[in-house]
Amino acid sequence: MNGIFGSLFGFIYSIFGYILGFFYELFKNTPAPYVIALIVFTIITRVLLLPTSIPQQKNQAKQFRIQPKLQKLQQKFGNDRQKLSEEQQKLYQKEGYNPMAAGCGPMLISLPLLWGVYGAITRPVSYVLRFKDEAAAFLADKNVTDFFSSISTSKRSSYYQELLLLNQLGDSSSKISAKISSYFSTAQIEQMKEFAQGFTLFGIDLTQTPSIKSFSILWIIPILSGITSFLTSFYSTRMQKKYNPAMSQGSNMLSQGCMMAFMPIFSIYLCFTVPAGVGFYWVISNIFAFFQTVLLSNIYAPPKVAAKNMISDVINRYAYEKSIKDRKKTVE
Repeated sequence: MNGIFGSLFGFIYSIFGYILGFFYELFKNTPAPYVIALIVFTIITRVLLLPTSIPQQKNQAKQFRIQPKLQKLQQKFGNDRQKLSEEQQKLYQKEGYNPMAAGCGPMLISLPLLWGVYGAITRPVSYVLRFKDEAAAFLADKNVTDFFSSISTSKRSSYYQELLLLNQLGDSSSKISAKISSYFSTAQIEQMKEFAQGFTLFGIDLTQTPSIKSFSILWIIPILSGITSFLTSFYSTRMQKKYNPAMSQGSNMLSQGCMMAFMPIFSIYLCFTVPAGVGFYWVISNIFAFFQTVLLSNIYAPPKVAAKNMISDVINRYAYEKSIKDRKKTVE
């Protein structure tokens, strides 16, 4: 099974690696080609994922529409929990509302894209520069893996060894300099060095991992990640409370407050455990997610959707009644 999944992941990584490599070549003459390529690449992948977020937004609009009906059911069957549950299920089916959000479909669609993005970013030597065989042999060397484990602040350093490799290229005194020369040709090493230079943005080397124990300019990545994550969580919570006041009461309010605090903290923690290049992707994703949330919240604002559905219902009812009248006239 590992072989099957390995081949599947490799295939997905290859596709996204070619795409990221294309953008890298496109912006090769810019001051930070890989950074710019990563921004464009991230935006495109988020746009591809955009349709998977629409069903959830529509579902929230339906939730707003049926709130008055749910409240009436609660008033009518509040003391009979079984009857209330049955009537709620009937209402959900009639309105086409899924209380379990958008279902598994969007997740199944988005997972291959997320896998591809992750693989292309964390394994650029194999899938962007396409030195896959050389990289595999190099990273199979026990001396190399032991060295990377010793210099990494992350327990998951094995996932980011290709970024660590790029980070070591410019250090002639590195303990693995000889190993690099043994596994990669001179031309390949020069290509990797040129590629690694594109990881620098305003003096920030995105191949390095921020350390929470030692303050450096790399801290800006985790900080930005926390801020951008908070913006999305805050805005989503605010819209939810605006259109569904029940969510701002009792345990729901506590749950949302915990989630709004958890996501930024998790984002900051994540960016202190991975190379800054991965954290930078996370920041760009958060920024796009914020604007996506704002856009969808306005396009599919519950009052707007409810009004459109109401008009549609009136038109359909009128058409239905007219068809009945026309049938009666025909019979007569």
